Amino acid sequence: MRFEDRLVLSAMAGINNAEFCKTQKASLVILGGFNADKGAMEAGKKVAERGRKEFIFEDPLEGIEKELRKIKGRKFAVNVRSSTLEGYIETSRLVESYGGILEINAHCRQPEFISARCGEWLLFNPYELFKTVEEVSKITITAVKIRGGYELDYEKLSAKLFEKGCEILHVDAMTPGGGCDLSLIQKVSKHGFTIGNNSFVDIRSGENMIKAGAKMVSAARAVLKDRNFFEKMLKSVILSEPVELSRVNFI
Repeated sequence: MRFEDRLVLSAMAGINNAEFCKTQKASLVILGGFNADKGAMEAGKKVAERGRKEFIFEDPLEGIEKELRKIKGRKFAVNVRSSTLEGYIETSRLVESYGGILEINAHCRQPEFISARCGEWLLFNPYELFKTVEEVSKITITAVKIRGGYELDYEKLSAKLFEKGCEILHVDAMTPGGGCDLSLIQKVSKHGFTIGNNSFVDIRSGENMIKAGAKMVSAARAVLKDRNFFEKMLKSVILSEPVELSRVNFI
């Protein structure tokens, strides 16, 4: 899979539907986060009740497919939370049928999702995360989004994820005091195709992540502040370079 530039629109629950994603100039857009099964959807409803944005569908897979029908002509991934392995598998089949990438959400830290065995729960229960990646990657191109900033062996974790079939590691390289942990990107990117995320707010910050080893960089909130954000980033020679996702990227 060839991306025309190094820019990625990161998932934003309740915002990144097909209509919104199609307005963005990034070469890869990530739909969702979506909730793929009953457990995750119930957690999503609780989160929405306290005022956070969420996609609420009566039928999770039907709701996701409606968005996939509208995203034609773009390279896309679908960020998914599920309380069961079956939810990931069913969604991966759907995403594969539309030619997309499934992004497993091991990143969301809202307590309702963690209680439902979603998001960061997977990060702290790596056996379940590895098993999910192993099964889903048999069906479609698989990405995993993780959160930095914890006392975890991220290098060991990333190596294992790629070994199990992950093809893209999307790293929110957050630091407790704010900003981007470039050393984390440097460590994990040695093991495979990495998207750097967190504090990508201008050309310099994006280029720094690429120089640290990321193949691509993603933005979310910066896009809400400036709808022309990606157009401005494409003025960078580095960020506008094409990049190839292939097995040769992996050690």
